[in-house]
Amino acid sequence: MKTDSNQVDLNKLIIFTDDICADGICCFMSIPRKQNHLGMWKSFLKRRNASYGIKLLYTGTQAKDIVYNPCRCLEFYLKEIISEDGPTLKVLLRCGIFTKGCRPYTCKGFPDEVDSFMHDVPAPCVYNEYIAHENYVQLKYSHVFRLFYAIKDDNKLLGKIFPGYTAEEVREKLNQCKDVVKISAIWNEKPSEYFLLEVPKTKSVLYTSDVHPQIKGVKQAYDLWQGHIEVWLERHYGSKWNDHLESAIKQENDSLRRIGNKKT
Repeated sequence: MKTDSNQVDLNKLIIFTDDICADGICCFMSIPRKQNHLGMWKSFLKRRNASYGIKLLYTGTQAKDIVYNPCRCLEFYLKEIISEDGPTLKVLLRCGIFTKGCRPYTCKGFPDEVDSFMHDVPAPCVYNEYIAHENYVQLKYSHVFRLFYAIKDDNKLLGKIFPGYTAEEVREKLNQCKDVVKISAIWNEKPSEYFLLEVPKTKSVLYTSDVHPQIKGVKQAYDLWQGHIEVWLERHYGSKWNDHLESAIKQENDSLRRIGNKKT
């Protein structure tokens, strides 16, 4: 195999897993813009590969596109999966200081600690909402959103994200993957091309606990994170926010009742 000065080490051990919260969405969307969550360690921590050109694209119908930059400690890797429909690409996101004692408290405590990333009131993490039922998402955000990993078409980055492959080989795999589209964009920088790969909705990678259970419905989520959800509803619906909430809960109950009747 060809070698490349920007290529990640062929022997680098990259562990792909589905049994812990491995989506890393919060490492894009929940961190402070100036990355102050890294505190005094910010200048000493090694810059990981995601910071060389990986972004997260938030998009939705009737919603403004928002682009998020990653934490400088985030690692991003691709793995090829061969399926009956052809090759697909799987993404692994990992905190580069996950096992180190200097990992920020705000990261270690998220999402169970009130004073972690969500400083005002307890709230669900974005990935929990991303995989939630459309009724909940539509109510809170007034639209259904989609998330994409945006991979910059850059030799330095591409050579770092797919162990054992050169930048050119990675570019070819991305171009040939049916789940990937390529766009040109200007995101606070000079025009660049990006490969877009939609963030998968995989329940098995969501971290859950008594404080942070999986969202299963509108009423359940509202009972758990009432203050946080009310702020969003007031923002979208004004003084009539409670009417929209009650309507969504009624619609949810009617749907559950219909499902129950079909089973009996």
